[in-house]
Order: sequence, then C-alpha cells, then structure tokens
Amino acid sequence: MSIDKNVLDDLIEMLIERTLVSPIQPTLLKDTCEQLERAGVRLLRVNMSWGTLHPTVGALTLKWWRHEDSIDVLRYLHADGNNEEWLSSPGYHVISNRLNNLDISLEQDYAHYPFPLLNELKEAGGTHYLLTLFAFSEEAENSYESDGMFISWLSDRKGGFTTEERQALKRIEKYVAVALKMALRERIIRNTLTAYLGDNAATRVMKGSIHLGDVEIIPAVIWYSDLRKSTDLGDKLPGPELLATLNDYFSCTAGAVMDHGGEVLRFVGDAVLAIFPCQDTSLSEASNNATMAAKDALERIARINDVRQKEGKEKLAFGLGLHTGELMFGNIGVPERLDFSVTGPAANEAARIETLTKEIQLPVLASKEFVDHAPTHWKLVGQYPMRGIKRAIEIFALK
Repeated sequence: MSIDKNVLDDLIEMLIERTLVSPIQPTLLKDTCEQLERAGVRLLRVNMSWGTLHPTVGALTLKWWRHEDSIDVLRYLHADGNNEEWLSSPGYHVISNRLNNLDISLEQDYAHYPFPLLNELKEAGGTHYLLTLFAFSEEAENSYESDGMFISWLSDRKGGFTTEERQALKRIEKYVAVALKMALRERIIRNTLTAYLGDNAATRVMKGSIHLGDVEIIPAVIWYSDLRKSTDLGDKLPGPELLATLNDYFSCTAGAVMDHGGEVLRFVGDAVLAIFPCQDTSLSEASNNATMAAKDALERIARINDVRQKEGKEKLAFGLGLHTGELMFGNIGVPERLDFSVTGPAANEAARIETLTKEIQLPVLASKEFVDHAPTHWKLVGQYPMRGIKRAIEIFALK
C-alpha cells in the first residue's frame, strides 16, 4: 500500500495550525496517529516523551495504542528519581550514549538489545521499533533530559515499516517536535511564573499585566503566618538543617493554604503571606476555606512535631492572623524590577493580628470582619488595640 501524500500534507497543515494557536494536548498525538493511518502508515503504538521545567514534575509521556480510544498521560516526578524502568529503556540508552535514533527489527535482532520494553512490545504484536531524539537547543547538555523530546513508532506489519512509511514518519515527526517545542516554551514560562508568583498572578502577568501601577482592587481573605523562635533556630542550626526545618514549616502553612483553595503570594523570610480570593466565590466560602486551612496547618505541624520530638529536636510553632478586606493586587516596585503582590491596610492589619498571637499565647487569631463570614469555629477572646488603628478591635481565637 502506497502512502497518500495528500493526507500527509493535510496532517502537516494541521500540525502547523496547532503550533500557532494551541497548547500541547493529548489529542494532538491521537489526531496525528489516526491521520498517519489514513495516509497508509501502519502503526500499533506511538510514544512521545519530554522533559519539563516544573517544581515537582520532571518529565511527561503521551502513549497511543491503535486499539485504545484514549491517550495515556504519564507524569514522572523529580522525587521518584531514575527508576529501573527508565534506566533500562531505549530512551535512556539513546540519551546516555548521545545517539540520535534507534531502528530495531523485533522480528530479527531485538534480543541483542537489553531493553525489557522491546520484549513487551514484541509480545503485543510489534514487529519494528523506531525512535528519534530531538534536542531543542544546541546548549542542551543531555538533549531530551535537559531540553528536548523523543518519539517512538511501533509497527505490527510483517516485515516492519516499509521504506515509504519510514520516509513519511521522518517527515512528520519534525513537525510534531516543533509543535511540542513551541507549546513547551509557553508551558515552561507559565510553570515558572506560577512557581514564583502563584497561579492568579501568573495568569495576569501572562496576559500582559507587567507595568508598574497595573493593580486591581480585590476583596479577599488575608492569611499571614510567622514561624516562632526563628532567630533562635537560625543561630542553633547549620544551614542545610535550617533550610529543611523551614521547608517543613512551609509545608504545614503554605501547603495547607494551597490545599484549601488559597494562593501563596510570597514568603517573607519565614512568614507566609497568602490570600483566599473572592472574585469567583463568596466571602463566606473563602473564610470557611481559610478556617479549614488553619485547622489543617495545626494538625500538620503537630504530626511534624511528633517526629521531631522522637528525633530529639525542638518543636516548631507558628502564629497566624486572618482578616478580610479589600486589597490592591498588582505590580509594585520600579519599572525595571517589579513584584506582583498585595498591598493595603487590610494586609497590614492581618500581620498585626498575627503579632498579637505572641501576646495572647494563642496560635490562630482572626478579626471580627473575618469571623462574621465563618462564625462556627471561633470564640471571642476580647478587644485589643492595634498599632495604626484608632479603635480597639474584637479578636477571636480558633476553637
């Protein structure tokens, strides 16, 4: 069967259009494979893998099988390290030996390659395995792992891929690689901005909010928490242990915020400034989410302290102030160096409520403005003066 070049041309046009307007989606691989089959290329399985720049995810894989309707999406975490499956794979072999491709007949010489995957593919009916590596920059030290991707094609045709099929795949895979590269560049920018700014701020920056004074007034719940005795810890602990301790503390506070729908805006030394925005939800829902996050943070630090006590380490503690109000959310700083954050009296008041936790010796305090929207879990502890506020304000503690 000859290859239908008109169908290939249509596929290339589709890939170019996707490159210009769409982020990478699993449907891109599915549509590509189905179009190749219509053109006359016999495919059993196609695998596309790439490394990415993300705080937790190290690599992703899309996998297509002819007999399945959906695409398998696999995510490999940094924490998982290089597992045995990866270390014994054709992809790792290509990268570690600085090869550009593999061309292996599963009908003849697959036994000469120490890849367990090929045995599985042969048992599934595969007859011919092709793999191509694409580096996305000349500076990429380890090609795919640093900045690139590989794609593998599996045929179940007796005798393997024909010469025409190989030529068609060689032609198409370059366009697939370009589409992925362009989508990855946008995704990496988004991942990086989200990691450092938070999702909401990252979205605003991506949409062009990059000028000094680009601000919006938003209603929000404000969270301000601070680690207790951090100066003493800094004096006692060596650098690596101090960093690990801070990260444990942040996993309790910032981790709880994010798990309950909040957004961490910045780490101010060992303090956490976060908000629970109200643009898409009610102030009551945001306040209840913040309350649940506060309870969660206390439970998390209790579990960490159980471990620290067994290890003979000092317990960790934090203070937390919760408040509601309008904030200016946007760019502050100088034109050449901006910070995307919140400012306004409400943010300052949340920080002062947190400071009051030291005086009252209660870990979590909230203002009346906050408790009015989430009254169930709070009790009044009294009225207290606040620096910069003319009147004493009612303060509540978490039950």
